[in-house]
Amino acid sequence: MRHILTFFCFSILLSSCNVLDSDLLVRVDSGWLLGSKENQVLSFKGIPFAASTGGMNRWRPPQRKLSWQGMRLAREYGDFCPQIKRDTLWFELGKTSEDCLTLNVWTPKNTSTSKLPVMVWIHGGGYLQGSGNIPRLNNPEFVKQDVVLVTINYRLNVFGFFAHPDLVQQSGDEMVGNYGLLDIISALEWVQRNIHLFNGDPNNVTVFGESAGASLISYLMISPQSEGLFHKAISQSSAVGLAPDTRIDKQVGFKISGVEIAKKFTKRMGFESGQGIDQLRQLSSRQIIDQLDPSTVFGPMIDEVLIPDHAGLLFAKGQQHDVPFLIGGNNWEASLGRQIGGGFSPKFISRLVPKKDRDTLYPGLQGEQLEDQVFGDLVILSTARHMANQMKHVDSKTYHYHFSYVASEKVDKQPGAAHSDDIAFVMKTLGIELASVTEEDEEISNLMHNYWVQFARTGDPNVPGQMNWTPYNQDNGSVLEIGDTITLRSNFMNERINYHINRGTNFLQSMEKR
Repeated sequence: MRHILTFFCFSILLSSCNVLDSDLLVRVDSGWLLGSKENQVLSFKGIPFAASTGGMNRWRPPQRKLSWQGMRLAREYGDFCPQIKRDTLWFELGKTSEDCLTLNVWTPKNTSTSKLPVMVWIHGGGYLQGSGNIPRLNNPEFVKQDVVLVTINYRLNVFGFFAHPDLVQQSGDEMVGNYGLLDIISALEWVQRNIHLFNGDPNNVTVFGESAGASLISYLMISPQSEGLFHKAISQSSAVGLAPDTRIDKQVGFKISGVEIAKKFTKRMGFESGQGIDQLRQLSSRQIIDQLDPSTVFGPMIDEVLIPDHAGLLFAKGQQHDVPFLIGGNNWEASLGRQIGGGFSPKFISRLVPKKDRDTLYPGLQGEQLEDQVFGDLVILSTARHMANQMKHVDSKTYHYHFSYVASEKVDKQPGAAHSDDIAFVMKTLGIELASVTEEDEEISNLMHNYWVQFARTGDPNVPGQMNWTPYNQDNGSVLEIGDTITLRSNFMNERINYHINRGTNFLQSMEKR
């Protein structure tokens, strides 16, 4: 009887599409969705791309979402993935649950083409926090240049990157450890199956992201499981490529293995190996979060399957996916280190460089100014340059940028473009991030957005009326600086960036020989 009523009500709804607007109704592979219209843009929010990760699905690869009956309202964002509510949180954390593997789709209502480029945003947050649901990532204005935007959630922290030895023994053929990355791959598979229903082209998908999101893109670039799921990649402020990656089964340099990280956590929880991972699955996500040590970082690990080896080494061997690549960073990345502090502070990081080398490479700089410059170069900018250099092993073109523009209201408050400042410019959400937006701010936002969308459309960011952006290679060292002026620079900061690249690659290779 209930199914008959559901069908009857749904039939009435479909017959009244002229009132609702038929564009708001979409049938994806799991069932019907009802979206909403915002400023001549269609949005579909909180779409499940996988089943709940709670209970027995905790610490398993994402499972296929069962079809639902009737129609699902897609007008509200889904739950946030479980995470600690830290002081560094940059958004309002809504309801959290392990039924969080959802995505949001934004598509223009009135378009002359049924095959629009698709841009899938992968959020940052150090693998510990963040969401695809937050306001600065979701903006109707973004898609008005005939592009489809998808923002996604993935599992975080101990829920997303956990490799306890009991899991290894029980897993059978299932992959262990990198669940957050598997979630992203699952979302990209959903895009391949369904995005045509939103006027998106499944054969023209660009992944783009910032910070940890950009780092995850580096792993997608070298993962066999992601091949063919995207066709272009944009990396904003990634730290993956020169520093050693964690291995699941053995220590690399100062990084203990993923298994040891998991064992330390379960011991802290009062569980010894052999008691059964199912007992841990019976705990609530809140019970687990309450026992997390803020100093313990759960993140991606080399498992020799999903992540075959260090991303930087695989890039250097030409084993990355051959897709157009756009990569860069900001000129005050040290803002991140100043926020986190401790062993990741600019003061600590700068001391990793011998004083005589600091004096040679950074003449005239001292104090915080010196620390900040060394931090940015060592952690982010040299990594971006190294990965751009290694794209020489594939045929696709690479575009390299350096973001130094400071929003007008921040000019007297910070020494440069802080880590993550670029996001609101690309996403056209300055009005959410800033109290006041000037004409100059808007011009830079439009310029970046135009470049990014055109790159997603064609693999070449150049558009009429903007500075011609020459593809990067090691011979021309072509870097587009996006600052108060837009300047195409050659061999930009080469001496000091190459210094950090050489030290980083030598260190990485020496760690692997041990």
